[in-house]
Amino acid sequence: MAAVTQFVVNGLLVGGLFAAVAVGFALIWGVVDIINLAHGEMVMLGGYVSYYTLVVLTGSAEVGPIIALASVPVAVVAVFALGYVLQRTLVSQVTGTDLFLTLLVTFGLSIGIQQIALRAFSADPRSINITLEAASLRLGGLVLPKLKIVAFGGAILLTALLFLFLQQTRTGRSIRAVAQNPEAAALVGIDVEHARAMTFGLSSAIAAGAGAFIAMILNVQPQMGLIYTLKSFVIVVFGGIGSVPGALVGGLLLGAVEETVSGLISSRWTLAVSFGLLIVLLIVRPSGLFGEGIEQ
Repeated sequence: MAAVTQFVVNGLLVGGLFAAVAVGFALIWGVVDIINLAHGEMVMLGGYVSYYTLVVLTGSAEVGPIIALASVPVAVVAVFALGYVLQRTLVSQVTGTDLFLTLLVTFGLSIGIQQIALRAFSADPRSINITLEAASLRLGGLVLPKLKIVAFGGAILLTALLFLFLQQTRTGRSIRAVAQNPEAAALVGIDVEHARAMTFGLSSAIAAGAGAFIAMILNVQPQMGLIYTLKSFVIVVFGGIGSVPGALVGGLLLGAVEETVSGLISSRWTLAVSFGLLIVLLIVRPSGLFGEGIEQ
């Protein structure tokens, strides 16, 4: 029982990162109505931007926790700008067209970013090494890795900031209006294309922030994006398409399930169990746990 509890806690810590990535995926799906197959590449780019920011500024990727955290906003801003430009110049050309065409374009974008990253960064894995006096905390019989706690806290903070932005700012309300009815939003003076580009930028930014935290606990490499795109798809459908709280809960649940399955059975079964649970949920509750709608 103690082992299962440890697995669940570890899974929840990792699940926070899954949730942050999936929130961005849910946002772009709910507002622009596009399944962004290049979303995982934004995670990868965020990890690389954070890594090379530290290398350029300090000469090393082995730094203290405060300096490492300072690189996260750089990754968020840089990839936000990239996402905004991609939506304006490329993705907007297929928005509202055939679903297959949008999948084809974002898949091509995914492959293109991968190949550019391979040539720019090589295939060698990179990671940010944070120097700590003790790697873990002990709480009762549980062992809590400090880096995972920091990454979990950062991912939850990113998710909370995005939710507040959507609920409390004028731009956020514009994005929600476009998600509900783009034609009506345009009639009341909202720049629909700008709102969609902001959505793509925000989606990319939160993925990049999660990628920066992932680089602190795992390796990053150019072909890592696919697994995060797949996980995001499972989480978003599980929680409810377009629902930010649903993506958060779905990410935490997926992390707990995968870590428990990996610890008790084998890591080779994690994706099979995740997609199996997704199929069961779609049969029982097709709209997901939180239904549809970014307004939730």
